[in-house]
Amino acid sequence: SYAGFSQYTTTNVITGLAFPTVFDIAPDGRYFITLKGGYNGVPEDDGAVVVYNANGTFQNTLWNFTDSTETYFERGILGIEVDPDFATNNYVYVFYNHLSPAQIRVVRFTETNGVGSNPVIILNITDPYSAGNHTGGNIHFGPDGKLYVTIGDRATQATAQNLALPFGKYLRINADGTIPTDNPFYDDGNVSTGNDDRIWSYGHRNSFDFCFSTINDSLYASENGLNTWDEVNMIHKGANYGWNTCEGFYLQGSTTNLCTNPAFTAPLDDWGAPLPAVTGIMIYDHALIPALQGHMLVADNDQGDITDFTLGNSPANDIVTARTVMPMNLTSLTDLELGPEGCVYSLEGGYTTNGKIKKTCPNGMSVSEVDATKWINVYPNPADENTMMVFSEAWMGGKYTVTDLGGRIISTGSINSTNIQLNLEGISKGIYFVVAKKENDSRTTKLVVR
Repeated sequence: SYAGFSQYTTTNVITGLAFPTVFDIAPDGRYFITLKGGYNGVPEDDGAVVVYNANGTFQNTLWNFTDSTETYFERGILGIEVDPDFATNNYVYVFYNHLSPAQIRVVRFTETNGVGSNPVIILNITDPYSAGNHTGGNIHFGPDGKLYVTIGDRATQATAQNLALPFGKYLRINADGTIPTDNPFYDDGNVSTGNDDRIWSYGHRNSFDFCFSTINDSLYASENGLNTWDEVNMIHKGANYGWNTCEGFYLQGSTTNLCTNPAFTAPLDDWGAPLPAVTGIMIYDHALIPALQGHMLVADNDQGDITDFTLGNSPANDIVTARTVMPMNLTSLTDLELGPEGCVYSLEGGYTTNGKIKKTCPNGMSVSEVDATKWINVYPNPADENTMMVFSEAWMGGKYTVTDLGGRIISTGSINSTNIQLNLEGISKGIYFVVAKKENDSRTTKLVVR
C-alpha cells in the first residue's frame, strides 16, 4: 500500500531536454544524457549526448552526431553508460543508429570537461531493415565487467529466433568490443558464420531497458509487446524468451491460451492491453527508503507510471509476490536511475522538446542533503585492496564512518581529502555503508566486500 507515499516529494533536476531517451549518473555526480534527435518536421540535426553538472546546470555537449545519425521514429542516440572505471579512464559508451551506411553502433569516447574525444567503435552491426522501430538500444555493464546490449527484432519477427542474427537478442561483449568465449552460443568467434557469438539470450521482441541488481547481480529487463502483453523478465544465460510465438504468459495475440512450450522462459510478470509501453527499470538498493529496499521498479511511457514489484524467493529474487502502481503524477517515462543519495531519478522523455529529469526523495531530507554537489562514491565497488572513498569538496572537514548492516561501526575518520584509501583489514565479506557527515548533513553509499 502507498497510503503514506505523500511523505515523498518529486522535484525537477533538469528541464528543457529535446527528445531525451536515457541518462547515466557518473561517479562525480554529473548527468550524461542522450538526445535521440527529432523527426517528422523537427530538425534531424539535434542528435547528441549532453553533460550536465551535478547541480543540474549544462556543462557541455559530449558529442554532436548531426552528420552521422539516423533519427527517424525510434532510431537515434539511444543508450549511454559510463565505464565502471570512469574515475580513472573517463570512458563513456554510446549506442546509436548510424545513417550511412545503415548500422547499429556502440562507440566509446574519452571524456574531458564534458567533451568527448577519440571515438572508438566497439560494436558495429549492419542493419538491412528499413523499419524505424525495434532497435532496442540500451547498454549497461554487468558485474562481470562485460558490456550488455539490447537489439530489437527490427520489426521483423522471425529474426528473434535466428541464432545467426543479432536482432531480437541480448548481446554480451568485452569492453573493447571483442567477444567473450564463455558466451552461450560462441562457436567460431566469427559473427558472420554459424551462430552470432555475441548472443547472451534470444526470443526478444524489443527489450527497452535492463538493469543488474546490486543485491544478487541478476539481470532484470522490460520488454515491449505487440498489442496484447508487455513483460518484465529475468534474463538468463542462453535462455529463449519465446518471441514471436509467445508474449507475456500467453501465445501471441491471445489473452486465454497460455504459452506452455518448456523451451521458452516465462516472464516474471506482464501488463495487458492497453499496453503501457514499459521502459526504464531498476532494483532499489539503498538505506534511504527502507520500504523500497530490494524492490524492482519499472517505468512506462504511455501512462507515466512506475510500478513497484516486491520480489520473493531470496536470494534468487526470481518471483513477484506483489505489485502496485506508485502514485507519482509523472508522464512519458523513458528511464529510471538510483541517485547517489538514494532518491529515485526518472526521465520524462521521448518525443518531447521539454524532457525533464526528476528526483523523488523523502520529505524529511533537507535541501543540503539532496544537494547533488554533496556526493560520495566508493571505487571500485565491490571493493579490492585499491578501493578509494571519493568525496566532493563539500564534505571537507567532515567525518566518514563505515558501518555494517546492523549499524556497527567498522571504521571512522576525518574527511581531509577528496580521495581516502579504504582499509579492508579485518573486514569480512558482506554489505557495508559509507556515511559522510558534516554538521547536520549526511550522505550514504553502499559498499560491497567479496
